[in-house]
Amino acid sequence: MKKLRGLRNHRGSAAGLADQLVSAGANAATGLLVLPFLAPSEAGAVLFAISVGYFAVGIARAIVGDVLLTYSARYGDADRARQASDATKTAGALGLLASLLAVIAWASGPHFLHELIWLAPFLPFVLTHDAGRYVFLAARRPDRALVADLTYVGVQAVVLAVLLGLGYRDGAVFLCAWGIGGIAGTASFLLRARISPLRGDLRGWIRETRHLSSWLTVTALLGQAQVQFVYTLVTGLLAPAALSLLRAAQYGLLMPAQNLQMAVSSLLTPRMSRLAGAGDAAGVSRLLRRALTATALCGLVPVALSPLAGPLLDVILPKYAQAGTIALPVAIQALIYLVQVPFTAALRGMQRVRSLFVQYVVFVVAQAAALIVGTLAYDLRGAAWGMMVGSAIGLVAMIVLYRNAHRQLAPVDTNTMSATAR
Repeated sequence: MKKLRGLRNHRGSAAGLADQLVSAGANAATGLLVLPFLAPSEAGAVLFAISVGYFAVGIARAIVGDVLLTYSARYGDADRARQASDATKTAGALGLLASLLAVIAWASGPHFLHELIWLAPFLPFVLTHDAGRYVFLAARRPDRALVADLTYVGVQAVVLAVLLGLGYRDGAVFLCAWGIGGIAGTASFLLRARISPLRGDLRGWIRETRHLSSWLTVTALLGQAQVQFVYTLVTGLLAPAALSLLRAAQYGLLMPAQNLQMAVSSLLTPRMSRLAGAGDAAGVSRLLRRALTATALCGLVPVALSPLAGPLLDVILPKYAQAGTIALPVAIQALIYLVQVPFTAALRGMQRVRSLFVQYVVFVVAQAAALIVGTLAYDLRGAAWGMMVGSAIGLVAMIVLYRNAHRQLAPVDTNTMSATAR
């Protein structure tokens, strides 16, 4: 039985990592493919629109996805099924709200927001698809999440190939392909999970999970606002072309690490949650140490590859070759993010959401200050090194908060929590 259980866990972990690699590849490709087809100034507006889409995904994930991993993973099938239905309806409602805000920003905002109109129709589907991934991950069925993501990516790739093949070369091509893939991924999730997007209790979900979602949402808002602040600051103090150079370096070195970060976190958090719920402090420590060794080794890869960034860009994308000058600080930031993953998953598993918020405040303030000083003093290179310094300060804060939470770890009665929530 132990061997059978171990084999299932191994297959589940492999499916989970494969799912995240597929999702990560799609996210990276959405931005990377913009670069060779559009000039830097045009690409900047499209990349900004894509970042707004991921901003919406990030906020919805805090209210739905992260809560499913942290909260629903501790419950049985019946409770998880009810929570999945409520979470799906909540994600769809958040998507409709995001669509409305995107249209308002497009109609009344500055010119660089004009690409948002192509994003708006698809946000409810993209957010519902993302919620579906977390429904499957919380139920420890990453294989089903993988199927939904393969559907998303496959349809997106076909639509993009057809539109580019027909000669279309503007932002609408990339944004519409991204959105149509979201529609297909949503359909795959709803059919396999047998969930109706119109059922579920939105108010019930908010009421039951507000002790987690409120802090996770504030943390996500802060984190997403920080991302938008970086893009806006770089664009405002330097130029749209500078944002394209920054994103070129990030797509190659930082984004793979961020996607691996999400992959490891989505696999670690449910396990940390079960260990923390049982009050197994020693188990949490063992799992964290194993994960930390793996993530640190992975983080050394972008640092080792950073000297090759400039020469490779000079051959592949010569108009972005300047991005090689900021490859090293971006790679070090990727290493810091990966080292931080096990600590973040442990805090989520222990449901220390206030600690996560405190860490984000420290990180955002430190990075904002270092970014402004670096940009004013040394332009884009200063901005990249400033972001790295802020990330390092955030890592130190995360470790301190984890150690404090771990010392206070105690068993949690999930039956009492569920009854109280209802």
